[in-house]
Amino acid sequence: MISYVVESIIKYLNQGISINPFFLVFFVGFFVQWLKVIIDLFKYRKFRFHHFFSSWWFPSFHTGLSSSVTMLVLLEYGFDSVLFVVVAAFSLLFAYDAMNLRFQTGQHAYLINKLRFELQWLFSKENKDTSWKLKERLWHTPLEVLWWFIIWSLLTYILYYLFYL
Repeated sequence: MISYVVESIIKYLNQGISINPFFLVFFVGFFVQWLKVIIDLFKYRKFRFHHFFSSWWFPSFHTGLSSSVTMLVLLEYGFDSVLFVVVAAFSLLFAYDAMNLRFQTGQHAYLINKLRFELQWLFSKENKDTSWKLKERLWHTPLEVLWWFIIWSLLTYILYYLFYL
């Protein structure tokens, strides 16, 4: 079995550098997550590797993955294919989730934090611990979603023509 895997890898490398569509989308998603860590490095001057696994911070992993798949299907099957329509519909659903549904979740977190803070002051005036706070900014603005949708689509387009064709 090991020899089969080694032969497959050698055969793949001998064909030249090309990327399977799965790996193309995987790379874009991987890049989105690493960008979160890089932004934190410049913004907070801290290396926060755990943000690589987060789904709440900027840029949107939802948008990155969905726009990459949408662009890939557009390039492979064209604008008038049923598959493109399905993928585009799911991308719009993901964008809606990133903007609206998660906005409502953030509003709930705000109210829960406010209530917990008031109750903490009611029962314990000495303890002012706020480490229990829920994250309130879970969403992306429509402009952020549009901007990152364009960026990740362009990255997929470039990778497609550089490595896939």
